[in-house]
Amino acid sequence: MSKLFAYDNPIWVFMGKVADVMILSFFWFIFSLPIITIGASTSALFYTTLKLVENREGYLFKTFLKGFKESFGQSTVIWIMLGIIGGIISYSLYQYQRIGSQMALTLTWSLIVIAFIYLLFFSVIFALVARLSTGIPNLFMMTFMVCMKHFSWVLFMAVALVCMIAAAVFVFWPLLIITPGAVAYLNSAILVKFVFPKYGWNLKTLDKPDEYASEDETPDDSSSEISEASGENDTVEE
Repeated sequence: MSKLFAYDNPIWVFMGKVADVMILSFFWFIFSLPIITIGASTSALFYTTLKLVENREGYLFKTFLKGFKESFGQSTVIWIMLGIIGGIISYSLYQYQRIGSQMALTLTWSLIVIAFIYLLFFSVIFALVARLSTGIPNLFMMTFMVCMKHFSWVLFMAVALVCMIAAAVFVFWPLLIITPGAVAYLNSAILVKFVFPKYGWNLKTLDKPDEYASEDETPDDSSSEISEASGENDTVEE
């Protein structure tokens, strides 16, 4: 009976994670209210969920606020850039659908492909902003390379994002309460387990000597390709 109420009981651990996801979603909504801060709040959300997956989160609000402050300028610039691109794609799709000609249909499908790439890109870049300390051009290059090298996982992340938003908007609106945190936590778990170890971007990798690091956490040769492509040494933010 005592094990039922133990703090490390899987049931309570799961319930604790659910509560954390709900709280983080609330933080995300509040910090996103000015609209222009959506990029910074999304980076802060990933900053916290990445640590949550690695069991390093500490106090949620302090961690979230730290991530928000540190990434504010960079995330805001990226958010504005992506917002403009997304607006152009959406407006063009709307206009081409109204025209109805064969050329417009061809352009519509071309834009759908571009929108698909945009969605993949959007699913990754703010997590990289939260984890890495580097310039915006490098972040765009590294995001593109991660999307290409880990296409299946990034596709899964993008599909999860679309499905969660669609379910919340069209099926059961109370899901909106947990959607931001749930999507960020799921994507963070994928990145921490399957992507970041390839490049030495997990914080726990920094705590152990190379000879004690597990095989999954040891950066492989592909990490050097991204470093060479970025043109400078990128550091992991703690």
